[in-house]
Amino acid sequence: MKTTIITLAFITFCIITSAQSTWTSRDSSTVDKMKRTIELSKVKVKKAQIKVNYADSLIQVGTSQLSEAKALQKQLKEETKALDKQHATTRKPFVKISKSKNRDEATEAKNELKKIDTEYKADAKILSDKTKANNKVLSTGKRNLDKGKGYIKTYKSTLKEVNSNLEYALDELDYKIETLNYVEEPKKEKKKKR
Repeated sequence: MKTTIITLAFITFCIITSAQSTWTSRDSSTVDKMKRTIELSKVKVKKAQIKVNYADSLIQVGTSQLSEAKALQKQLKEETKALDKQHATTRKPFVKISKSKNRDEATEAKNELKKIDTEYKADAKILSDKTKANNKVLSTGKRNLDKGKGYIKTYKSTLKEVNSNLEYALDELDYKIETLNYVEEPKKEKKKKR
């Protein structure tokens, strides 16, 4: 009889302690749902970070395109000035000869001027094409820079919002797990002094 009472008391004690520390299926499903929410939030954070990186890369590419295009633009202006100067210098003696009274020399000088002008036009056309291509790079760089600056504002605010949502979900999960695992310790009775 004594052993059955002790055994019964032990079983009751085990049931009470295990009942306090186990979760119900509802609690488990709630925690699982919170974990899924956290995983989705992590995916959203990764996506937002990718978008921020994309905007940063647009800004970097735009900046590098602008600096390269501006350097090339200066170089092309210098080449154009040098070509114009060379053309004028090369042409000058033949202009004087083309105005001479000797028809043979004048005709020869005019033919030579035509050759010089043809060469100049070809070289000027090449420089003009280079300038047009450089202007396209310049406008693309400006567009990329502006686009990146516009995107970075939106994407950074999105990233900040998604990060705060993730932190909130993590805190909520921690709190839920703490409350489910919390076991109230029995109060100790104070001894009364007599």
